[in-house]
Amino acid sequence: MSTGNRIHHVNLMVDDIDKAIHFYGTELGLETVPTPEMGFRAQFFKINDLQEIHVNELDDVKPERAHCCLRVDDFAVQFLRMKALGAIETKTWGRVRRLPSGVMQMFVRDPAGNLIELSCEADQYVDPAIYDDALFEPDFLEVR
Repeated sequence: MSTGNRIHHVNLMVDDIDKAIHFYGTELGLETVPTPEMGFRAQFFKINDLQEIHVNELDDVKPERAHCCLRVDDFAVQFLRMKALGAIETKTWGRVRRLPSGVMQMFVRDPAGNLIELSCEADQYVDPAIYDDALFEPDFLEVR
């Protein structure tokens, strides 16, 4: 088994690249990286030194449940930001929750409707006020 394999990038289709640049750049705080001319509007974002998200403005079919997951440095900040944007999506995978492993998890929709999971490390401090929010699923607090 190769231990050098990794995901280099995730490719997402959007219908408005400017809204996508704002969402991924400003709201999620990802850095833009040089993007080659591809014959359509596109922007690449750096997740870390090894991984990227590629956003392309192309008409395409968007699946309902397929998603990528970003581990975020401050789950509480992202929760408040995504809540203010109205981006938290609870119909597909359920409400915001702390998994039995300790990992926090929420799903958001970008402006084009792509589903993005946001999570954090199990030992990350999370403001307990989130647990009282109507978007939080309290049943997941119990280890099963």
